[in-house]
Amino acid sequence: MDIADAPSGNDDTNELDGRAHRLEAEGPLQHQPHVVRFPLQSAGATLPVDERNHLNGYYRYRQQLNDESDDRTWAPFSSKIDYEVAHWAKTRGPGSTSFSDLLDIEGVCDKLGLSYKNSCELNSIIDSKIPARRPRFKRKEILVAGEVFDVYCRDILECVRALYGDPEFAPYLVFVPERHYTDQDETERLYHDLHTGKWWWQTQKHLEKEKPGATIIPILLSSDKTQVTMFRNKAAYPLYMTIGNLPKEIRRRPTRSAQILLAYLPTTKLEHITNKSARRRSLANLFHACMRYIVEPLVEPGRKGIEMMSGDGVFRRGHPLVACYIGDYPEQLLVTGVKTGECPKCDIPSGELGNNDLPSFSRDLGLILDALALVDEDPYEFTKACRSAGIKPLFHPFWEDLPYCNIYHAITPDVLHQLYQGLVKHLISWIKSAFGEAEIDARCKRLPPNHNVRVFMKGISILSRVSGTEHEQICRFLLGIIIDIRLPDGASPHRLVRAVKGLLDFLYLARYLSRSQRTLDLLDDALTHFHDNKSIFIDLGIRSSFNLPKLHSLRHYVTMIQHFGTTDNYNTEYTEWLHIDLAKDAYRATNHKDEYMQMTLWLERREKILWHDKFIQWRLSLGSAHTRMPIIYSPPHTDLLYARQYKVAKHPSIKHVSFAALAADYGALHFRAALARFVAQVTEPGLTARHLENAAVDVILPMTSVAVFHKIRYNVVTHDGTHDNITVDAIHARPARRDRHGRDVPARFDTALVNLGNGGALGVEGYRVAQVRVVFGLSAKAKLTMFRNINVPDHLAYVEWFEPFANIPDANHGMFKVTRALREGERQASIVPVRNIRRSIHLMPKFGSVAPRDWTSSNVLDRCSTFWVNNFSDRDAYVTIF
Repeated sequence: MDIADAPSGNDDTNELDGRAHRLEAEGPLQHQPHVVRFPLQSAGATLPVDERNHLNGYYRYRQQLNDESDDRTWAPFSSKIDYEVAHWAKTRGPGSTSFSDLLDIEGVCDKLGLSYKNSCELNSIIDSKIPARRPRFKRKEILVAGEVFDVYCRDILECVRALYGDPEFAPYLVFVPERHYTDQDETERLYHDLHTGKWWWQTQKHLEKEKPGATIIPILLSSDKTQVTMFRNKAAYPLYMTIGNLPKEIRRRPTRSAQILLAYLPTTKLEHITNKSARRRSLANLFHACMRYIVEPLVEPGRKGIEMMSGDGVFRRGHPLVACYIGDYPEQLLVTGVKTGECPKCDIPSGELGNNDLPSFSRDLGLILDALALVDEDPYEFTKACRSAGIKPLFHPFWEDLPYCNIYHAITPDVLHQLYQGLVKHLISWIKSAFGEAEIDARCKRLPPNHNVRVFMKGISILSRVSGTEHEQICRFLLGIIIDIRLPDGASPHRLVRAVKGLLDFLYLARYLSRSQRTLDLLDDALTHFHDNKSIFIDLGIRSSFNLPKLHSLRHYVTMIQHFGTTDNYNTEYTEWLHIDLAKDAYRATNHKDEYMQMTLWLERREKILWHDKFIQWRLSLGSAHTRMPIIYSPPHTDLLYARQYKVAKHPSIKHVSFAALAADYGALHFRAALARFVAQVTEPGLTARHLENAAVDVILPMTSVAVFHKIRYNVVTHDGTHDNITVDAIHARPARRDRHGRDVPARFDTALVNLGNGGALGVEGYRVAQVRVVFGLSAKAKLTMFRNINVPDHLAYVEWFEPFANIPDANHGMFKVTRALREGERQASIVPVRNIRRSIHLMPKFGSVAPRDWTSSNVLDRCSTFWVNNFSDRDAYVTIF
């Protein structure tokens, strides 16, 4: 054993201290915060406005629609079906030619009573009779280096008005910053939404000193090139925007339309410029020229303010300020003017990016602006000044005149590209180099199935062009498969395991939806843990240095979370989702000639019909009364609570399964005895173990079969008690079968975390791992016979137990070891209420130095004797199992 890998005598103590620290850090996130509002009453104050203009956004839209009658609900369409066909055609339907061909079928239009006979007539109705709630696109010619380029963009100030004034968002808008604390004594800050960060609070203070009564409208910009075709190498360069007054839960859902496509930027590569340096400089100047034209309307309103009406008809003096710029590393370099290989946020030398201890300081915006001011002076002096300031010589970058905007502070962390598509990609490559692809693939194929874990049945080495989603799925089991593999020459893998755990800890902690200062300390500790052990990759000859910009960027996460809230406020994943609707689908709707004119028109029509649908739903629910309808305000979601509710099918998968079939097909060998023991336990509580066994012998079961369910689903319960229909977890308990093609489908009996009665929200105390063999229900007659008038849950489960959790997890990888609970060689089994099953649990087999080749994904739970409890299987597992 290497000395560096030898376990310390203080490992157990350190692990106990770490668990206590983790419990203290996680605990406050389970409760509502103590909120301190900005102290100055003038902040976010409303303006006195003439009552005639004090109208809800839908009433304003109705006026623009020129429809004041009460009996024309579907105007400008003639009927409900007339409108619904139009809505389908523009949001779900085929291309315009196919739709016209459908309507050309004899009798279709007459039978449906449509007011249009083809796509052109429908487009004419949308263009002329439905008002636009969002500004139209305009084509602007940008002149750079003697060449003209087209940019298709919208008025950014009108886009801000459209989002800020949307009546759907009115109940959720935030107008003033807040400080959230974990306790009444205000000793520890909490961060989640943008308004809980330091940037809004500090900027509000500056504005209140200069112009009291300000309402800050934080603008979040994001840009990213994307391919819109698979083979023709056709790209689009969309620019998106949203406002930070909206809670992140709304901003991150494409279905809420809280992001606006602001522009399509030029995608030219300027290949006619043969000098690479000149080409890069021209591309940068083209980008900034386009962006400068787009954001220029924000300069004066940002400084002086402008009247803004929210969706409830209330006016405030809004100051639209660029708060964040969201993009991947190349986009960050383009925006900031920093050279490739350097940090876009701080002045650390490129040769020290892998040094976690070297102090670094934010780039000096004043010094950079002084250098940029020399652009019209001597070119040599300008270039020299820019080089001294640490940036490329840019011609008037777009952020130069933006008020209260420090672009080097505005660049946000990028979980998708920095972590999943960056460091995780590197990490997987290093691990394959250290252990060999064959053994890594062998373990990937033999993992037990779980709702939250994808089993790569062909391994991970064959994957090419791996997506961020696939990297995220690999992270869920990556640590578990390397625990006991030996390194070359029999060296211990402990340092490598600790390095991997440190990086995975950082990744999972970075994605928390709410952060306390102590969880930020955990984030720092995780990064330090990686840096303390990363030298193993150098010792193995896999790396020569760690001067990676994406690795260095992790040092900025804590500061950025403190300033702008948690990372889900500015994740580039949302930009990737928007590409599908606003770039790829838009391109497919064109004839691929002069596509941007067609794409923008297609998007405008689609936005019109989506907004009109909201208006119709409002009209149907509130009627046509002209009096102002009050809007019910509800607090924005804070993502501080984690709760879930189980759900089984209304009808059983199989109505009658005999006890013999339960033993033969489900492996429930002791079902009859376990059920008798459960009956005795319920009817005679308080019995000792010996007396319970004696009482169970006397129990007579009035049936020989039960109704069986093959799946338990879990849905999220929000803070207001409503249920989300999305399945976040599931437990399968079904026997082997044949699919409809006659192929064998192996049995699947998942493992789960069972509450023994005293389990809490955090940690494993009061819980035990079990394998669910049967989920069943009892008839009302059987319940009455066995339990008399005692209330018994409708759904029960036959489970086989694993041994209780140890006091502490493993010191190197932090996972708990569990083994089957046996008595005289037989598996211990019990009946438990399904409501006591908290969630599924993924178990990582203890493979040994080489994975046994007779193990498979479907039999590994039976053939392996020792497992590790995988706390990386999903976010909830990581937050609660430690």
